[in-house]
Amino acid sequence: MTKLTKRFVEAVEPQSKGHVVWDDELPGFGLRVYPSGKRSYIVQYRSRGRSRRYTIGLHGIWTPETARREAFRFSWLRVSCRR
Repeated sequence: MTKLTKRFVEAVEPQSKGHVVWDDELPGFGLRVYPSGKRSYIVQYRSRGRSRRYTIGLHGIWTPETARREAFRFSWLRVSCRR
């Protein structure tokens, strides 16, 4: 686990199976790396006792910083809607 930066995201090597690299700075925020090399930013959260993943967008269109802000906003909206 590490902070997702542009340099780190571009250096991650794809594996034979897809995998997720989680961010240290924001819980639930991560990078999904597909075997094809495609990378997308995700948020993992719980809803009604089940774990869910929401895809923010593809790397290249989204930078790690903007995706992190969107993940934070998404998690904040989920918390405020429960009250």
